Amino acid sequence: MFTIPGNHGARTASAGGSTRQCPRRCSDQAMASPKFESVAIYALIIVSMWSPAPDSPLGSLGEPIRYALFAGISLTLIAYTYFARRIRVSLSADWALLIAFLLYTALSALWGDGGANGMIKAVLILFTLTVSICIVNLKRLDELLVVFYTLACIFVVVSLIIVVLFPAQGIETGWELEGDWKGFAAQKNELGAISAFVVVGALALPVGLGRLAMPIRLANIAIAMVCLINSGSRGGQLIAIVGVASLICSRLPKTLQRLILVALVVFSVPLIQLVLSTISLTDDRIGVLGTTLNTSNRTTLWFYGLDQLQSHLFLGFGVGGFWTPARLLIFQDMHGWVLDNFHNGYITILIEGGLVGLLLMLTAIGFILLLLLVSVGHLRDAYLSVAFAFTMMFLVSNLVENQIGRSTSSFFLMFLVISLGIYGYVKWLARLPANMPPHPTRGPERRPIAQRA
Repeated sequence: MFTIPGNHGARTASAGGSTRQCPRRCSDQAMASPKFESVAIYALIIVSMWSPAPDSPLGSLGEPIRYALFAGISLTLIAYTYFARRIRVSLSADWALLIAFLLYTALSALWGDGGANGMIKAVLILFTLTVSICIVNLKRLDELLVVFYTLACIFVVVSLIIVVLFPAQGIETGWELEGDWKGFAAQKNELGAISAFVVVGALALPVGLGRLAMPIRLANIAIAMVCLINSGSRGGQLIAIVGVASLICSRLPKTLQRLILVALVVFSVPLIQLVLSTISLTDDRIGVLGTTLNTSNRTTLWFYGLDQLQSHLFLGFGVGGFWTPARLLIFQDMHGWVLDNFHNGYITILIEGGLVGLLLMLTAIGFILLLLLVSVGHLRDAYLSVAFAFTMMFLVSNLVENQIGRSTSSFFLMFLVISLGIYGYVKWLARLPANMPPHPTRGPERRPIAQRA
């Protein structure tokens, strides 16, 4: 780890100077800082979960206001971390590759055709990356997982209330979406995904509330399942299954985990060959292994982008640089409809970042998964199991939605915080004495990871 120093002069006096300072003021600052950190982090995640609908009272101002709030809270957290704490950046491979990928993605706006829109996306990516680094300097991974889970629970409860009391706002009415729940979200898929994360978190996160813990946990699972099913989101249902399966795998004995990993490696080659020999793509369906999947015209978008990628194969079109007004018009003339979203994060990275961007992303994800798999296999920790499950859910959801491209969404922020927080959390667990439980209490005496060398 190396440190970007902040202003620490107010904490200690110089060697030859006076050491007299107001004890009460210093004590007040020390007590207020952790509370401010928590409030700011909660506020940032709440803003990241908020997706203003086009028909909301704010109208077209909703999205700019959201971006402004996200940027303002991010700047506040970054400045606070720099001046009041220290910003520590790890030199581990997972950190380095993830940062390199996001920096490359942001810089791609310089050679893309995205114009002001591409530049704004690049700036927001840098904001999210920097504030994620600051957040993992302020809080440990276990604490942050509880924050995400708590706010997700509140989100689904509020969504259920909106559906019951205000069905005109909480239930979809658009074409082929009639009757699907969206609740507080802008669309059904977001409610389905957040509900899936609540289900998995409620099953495994050791959040203790005394005798009320189990009833509250069961209530969260029930409400989230109701929202997940009624949202009609196939992607949300899929990642819920992936999350539960990941939890089960993370809790298996080490020997069985290794056997499963070896089996996956051994059978992956013939399975890939079988998939490639049976796969067929049409405008709205994918056929594989004798099964046909309706992609809701996603493949039409993919073909359109991939057909034009040959001229930008290595560096791509730049972030936000593909869907220019000219290409939108051509697509609409060809198909009678248009949507400036590939609904697949990996396709989006390939088209906007080229082979270089895709290689950086896949390599970063590979090292993050390797660190998680090794940690889960050797450190039997419930929070690492949930981090593994949440990461797998995010990566699978990125197949059907452009999660990596949504730079200020709660899912992308959660993925970055988990990915950047694993290394420090694993080091902290490894330093604990063998006979000491990692989470005996959740008292105020525990210092954030940035203060533990």
